[in-house]
Amino acid sequence: MSKIKGTLIELEKLLKEHDWTYEMSDDHSYWTSGTNQRSLIRALIIRLQEAGMSKKTSELFYKYYPVNGCHEEKGYGINHTWAEHLDRKAMETVDENGMSIGNGRLW
Repeated sequence: MSKIKGTLIELEKLLKEHDWTYEMSDDHSYWTSGTNQRSLIRALIIRLQEAGMSKKTSELFYKYYPVNGCHEEKGYGINHTWAEHLDRKAMETVDENGMSIGNGRLW
């Protein structure tokens, strides 16, 4: 397994298990644990972005990120919002004539 693939697998595991609402906890140990997890996730995201894996990293991040009620994306090393991510994904499925090519239907 390549080092990048291993890092992507590790990132996905961390994102799946992350307590996205840790900042709302009254228990300081949860806050500390969540902050440490966020720092680790951020480091992996930055490492993958530097390796040219920004698109895959964003897709993984937004697969698990609950959007509302947690730390903002920038705190995880993601440089665009959920709305910008959705716009990029939508543009990937539109051809030069403005026709949807992703699912065979017009929008």
